[in-house]
Amino acid sequence: LFMTESITQQKVPASPLAVLQLFRVVFRAAQQYSADTEKALGISGAQAWLLAELYEHGPQKAGDLAARMAIKPATLSNMLIKLVELGYLVRQRSDKDQRVVEVSLTEQGRGLLSKTNCAPRGWMPEALAKLPPAQLEGLAEGLAGMLVAMNVPLADGSDKPLPFTE
Repeated sequence: LFMTESITQQKVPASPLAVLQLFRVVFRAAQQYSADTEKALGISGAQAWLLAELYEHGPQKAGDLAARMAIKPATLSNMLIKLVELGYLVRQRSDKDQRVVEVSLTEQGRGLLSKTNCAPRGWMPEALAKLPPAQLEGLAEGLAGMLVAMNVPLADGSDKPLPFTE
């Protein structure tokens, strides 16, 4: 749940089986992180990410928030409904433009984020952000190539949170 270890490079074999095993390790670790986040905060990892975006960037329009998180507005809307019900968010008219509805944190929402030192954007986005640019680019190219080999469109499902982060 906590991001305290530094990144160290390990040499791994580049066989298809070895890469498959690495995928398994990554996804199991992500599932465990999501479970730990939900246990610590009582909300999903994706919901914690949403709260973190509002905490760091202030009130936002729902469309802007969905774009920032790379999810569909309908997916965001469902998350907003749940977080408003829990008392972590409010929807209100913008001070600048009364036609615009913004989403913002309540004091209860701020308090929830301050009670833990987990990575609110989720473990995988935080880990990816720590990779050197060349390594991140290589990973992106490799995954895109794998999708081409699998005959899966690059954008297919890319705007939905992973099941273990919802």
